[in-house]
Amino acid sequence: MFCLFRNSHIHPSLNRYVILLSLSGVIGWLYFTIIEKSLVNMVMSGDALIVDLVFGLPLVLMMAVVVYATIYWTCKILIIFALPKFIMPTEPEENALQEQVEEDHIQTLEERHGSEYWAKDEASLESDPSKANKKALDEIK
Repeated sequence: MFCLFRNSHIHPSLNRYVILLSLSGVIGWLYFTIIEKSLVNMVMSGDALIVDLVFGLPLVLMMAVVVYATIYWTCKILIIFALPKFIMPTEPEENALQEQVEEDHIQTLEERHGSEYWAKDEASLESDPSKANKKALDEIK
């Protein structure tokens, strides 16, 4: 299930409606928090505390992203169960490109830290854990 969710897209004809539904949820969230809870009036009248501005406003905006993602992913799961013909698998080129980026990242890390960083001596770790800890501390220094 997770593999299908991760490696598929919603068909473009239905994806528009899912995006519109998600955006309407975000607009509803922003309307509720900004207008219904009178956040704008509090800010304009000077009744808002610094805590409201520093923590409250960014939290409201971050939650808008969470609301969008939650609605979109819920719709995608429902489409996978109810309308599987509207699910399109991702192209193999996209997966190959992602694997190539990950492989390039690993090569960069090997160049930076050396190949022995990835292949620790497991025999020394199993035989004497204190020696392994001391060796790790020496590598850090």
